[in-house]
Amino acid sequence: MVTRHLTSERLVLTIATVVVVGVLAVAAWSLAFTSTGTADQPQVDADVQQRYEAIAGVNATQTTTITRNGTVTSRTTYDAALRPGTQKKRLAVLNSTARRYDLRVSNGSTLWLYNQDRASATRISLSGAGSDRGARLGRLFARLNMSTAADDTSEPQSVEPLPVVPQSERQPAGVSGDTAGSLTVSYGGTETVDGREAYVVHVAPANDTAAYEQTIWVDTERFFPVKKRTAWTTDGERTVVTTTYTNVSYDTGVSEDVFIPNFPDNTTVTVPEGPETQTYESVSALDADTDIRVPTPDIPPGYELTDATQTRGQIHSVGLRYANRTSLFTISKYNRTTDGPEQNTTVTIDGRPAVVSRDLTPSVSWNCENYRYTIRGEGVSADRLIAIGQSVGCPAGE
Repeated sequence: MVTRHLTSERLVLTIATVVVVGVLAVAAWSLAFTSTGTADQPQVDADVQQRYEAIAGVNATQTTTITRNGTVTSRTTYDAALRPGTQKKRLAVLNSTARRYDLRVSNGSTLWLYNQDRASATRISLSGAGSDRGARLGRLFARLNMSTAADDTSEPQSVEPLPVVPQSERQPAGVSGDTAGSLTVSYGGTETVDGREAYVVHVAPANDTAAYEQTIWVDTERFFPVKKRTAWTTDGERTVVTTTYTNVSYDTGVSEDVFIPNFPDNTTVTVPEGPETQTYESVSALDADTDIRVPTPDIPPGYELTDATQTRGQIHSVGLRYANRTSLFTISKYNRTTDGPEQNTTVTIDGRPAVVSRDLTPSVSWNCENYRYTIRGEGVSADRLIAIGQSVGCPAGE
């Protein structure tokens, strides 16, 4: 096996994704919750978190479908193995309409992303020793129990929806923690998912369910979420992410070997270096401390700067992060261009071909002389990112 550092855009995009996810994870959604329900709402006496985390292992078929405005844009089915209460997971693609990686393996502290066609894998260090999914489930059911007891006067608790896309722990920016308001947790009875009875729990902002809502189907015996449906609307586009587990087997043990990657000998494994990142309170402060010309985009109304950063290491880059109440986007500029011509491009930025991704986290990237620009969004349409990119362009003298 050969180990070397990334020399393409994939490293930068991977690092950018990890940074964004880390920022979202740190900010817990601590809101005042109310609960609504029906007369037959159950009083759950079980220790939900303990019951979930006591599962010795899960084997299942996991299917994640993304739709936009009612049209399916991607569907991926995995052979899944995981250990609840940890970050240990193995997802092997069985079939996909938008495949990027064939295998995702995490041993709890390290994540490997494997692409068979390129005979390459990226190794990423994970932060944290475990998963808080069990605690989140426990808090959701605690709120439902309080509703049954007609007690909605308690102090606000930190209760968050479950992650939207389980393999990457991503979620819409609107639930990242700086949203003011209340959240409603309601009980929708029980339904059968692939032969298993499940509690139906619905989570949504009390004042705007169109902005964000999530429904979770939780196994009534083991409290494993056998199905999740998350939906939000931004820029007039309704996105729905649905993940369903079928052929579920509990307490399978799942040997440690499952969470250790076993790639072919010709696989190139890339390891992102730990760059040094500095954060600035303003764009002008960043500009005064870097020799990279900082991008000056046209910012859409309602967005404010939340971070300005400079990263020094194998790649030297600057980044800007803007957010409003329900969405965010980041602009990165780094001194590394992609190798070879852009493929299948239909969009240009200042006459340069641009690569546009319209998946769950849309992005637009283009080369400008000796630099590469990438604009990535959470809860923002690809078309808006393109417009922002066109305002950045390719300044003379790059």
